[in-house]
Amino acid sequence: MDRLQFEVPVRIAPAPGLPVEEIYGVEQALDFLQDWPARRQGPIYQK
Repeated sequence: MDRLQFEVPVRIAPAPGLPVEEIYGVEQALDFLQDWPARRQGPIYQK
């Protein structure tokens, strides 16, 4: 297994009514976070 892949996918519901997304590794997680809308970036996003 690639060390940058998660052992199990992380499931994220970006907003109510939107489909759940499965994140399989670090690169995909970074892409997801970089696309996150600025208006929804709160204190947790900054960590």
